[in-house]
Amino acid sequence: MAKNTWWKAALAIAAFIALWWFIAEVSHNRYFPTPLDTVKAFWDLMISPKTYNHIWLTFYRTIIGLLLGSTIGIILGISTKYSEFMDTIVRVIIYPLFQSFPPICWALVFVLWFGLSNVTPILTIMTVVAPFFMINIWEGMKDIDDTLIEMASTYTNKRFRILRKVILPMLYPYFFDASKSGVMTAWKAVILGELYGSIAGMGYMLNMAFKAYHMSQVFAWTMFFVIILVIFDKVFFNFIERKFVRKWKTVKSF
Repeated sequence: MAKNTWWKAALAIAAFIALWWFIAEVSHNRYFPTPLDTVKAFWDLMISPKTYNHIWLTFYRTIIGLLLGSTIGIILGISTKYSEFMDTIVRVIIYPLFQSFPPICWALVFVLWFGLSNVTPILTIMTVVAPFFMINIWEGMKDIDDTLIEMASTYTNKRFRILRKVILPMLYPYFFDASKSGVMTAWKAVILGELYGSIAGMGYMLNMAFKAYHMSQVFAWTMFFVIILVIFDKVFFNFIERKFVRKWKTVKSF
């Protein structure tokens, strides 16, 4: 990031904090904590060992949900290339269902089916993430140059080898776009899953703070979520993009 950009970002953050502090002081609302109250609550959470147990549990659920959702989305997306029936099923039924069904509805349905357990937030993430991989891989399969596949077929008749050596490398940019969108969405979906269907985790603790009217803790847990998302977006994915994605063919996600 350029030096001028850092200054602009710092100035924007300072302006936001100043505005937040002003509104909190003027409103005199005990449910609207000041930045200082939020920082104190954030520090209390940081020095508590239990906090990291909840963070790890949320990480675990998010990773499992992402793996399940990405696997299902990739398999369905690739299958549209080899089967007209699957293309119709994905385009007419599966994708519209997954895409249009609100995440909160999935969370409530899974709570009724599986109760308060790890299954509810994991399946909520899975159903929310799968469409991102499905549509990106689906579009990627449409854009693949069939002449390259035909050339590969002259050297081997093994479909799995062609898929692994030719098709999948051409899908890397689409997979990256789906992964970035999926991770950002998964961290939002896990909140819903843990709010309604869990007795532990960051979303659960956020809900407990809300029910106890500890708004400074609500803001503090929200800060944890924001920090994690920023690290994924600005550090992890930016590193992957600089090192690898720019070497691949530039594509536009659907």
